[in-house]
Amino acid sequence: MKPVHILIAVLPPLLWAAGYSFGKGALVHFQPLFTTAMMYAIAGTTLFRPGSPILTPWRWLILISVLGCGLQSALIFSGVALVDTSLANLVVQAQVPFAIIAASLFGLEKLSPFRMIGVAVSILGIAVVLGSPGSGSSLSGLLLILTGTASWGLGQALIRRYSRDDTRQLIGVTSLMATPQLLIVSFAVERNHLHLLATGSAYEWFGVALLGFGSFVAAYLIWYWLLERNRMDQVAPFALLMPLLGMFIGVTFFDETLTSGFLMGSILVLFGLVITLIPTARPILGTSDSQSETPAT
Repeated sequence: MKPVHILIAVLPPLLWAAGYSFGKGALVHFQPLFTTAMMYAIAGTTLFRPGSPILTPWRWLILISVLGCGLQSALIFSGVALVDTSLANLVVQAQVPFAIIAASLFGLEKLSPFRMIGVAVSILGIAVVLGSPGSGSSLSGLLLILTGTASWGLGQALIRRYSRDDTRQLIGVTSLMATPQLLIVSFAVERNHLHLLATGSAYEWFGVALLGFGSFVAAYLIWYWLLERNRMDQVAPFALLMPLLGMFIGVTFFDETLTSGFLMGSILVLFGLVITLIPTARPILGTSDSQSETPAT
């Protein structure tokens, strides 16, 4: 990679970590589902190109928009609103083992013994974090995040098998489809939307903008710009910076404390992710992992 590309590659994980951290105020104030709907509305209207044809069959677009967008984000951000930012940035990395397992179940690639070890180590690390002191009060939030990453993994498998659109168009159209899904559920289970919109602080609106324009639109455009100019195995490891940057933000800006159990679990998760990123087998169907998968948002 060119030195300038290395510097640019730090931006997506930084934007993702910042979104999960500084966007938490928006998630708490505007409520998770409504905030997520606003985020997808921003992404959809920014990325979708109305003049370009949609090539993916609609039945698969609907399912992708539910599993890979609406449901996974509703679960993940509902969990993020309940846990420390450091925990959120780490546990969301469960997306990687779940995506690998889903790809194997869909016959997209073989699950090699080496990758199975990586998946097992990552899951063990998450189990250590869940069992560490201080995580009990946020267990429901962590379980929501884990369930959301599992939904994301299924959505990515569907994308790899059935998508016929380029990444920008696919994210744009599925984001627009996810927005009304989230709004319907939000108006059914959340309350006082107009009051919360009127009373949102500048910091909370900044959180919405950061999630929509920063963590979603800008981060993904940069990520795929890098993938077009560099090998997958050169770019993918930079995603591992997200939990590390999330820990730094949590400790520095939110006075969060990192317990020994959390640190041990974090090491195991990151070590497992490194193992899964080592190329061991060619995909059976579709493109390479990082070119076809979008980190969970």
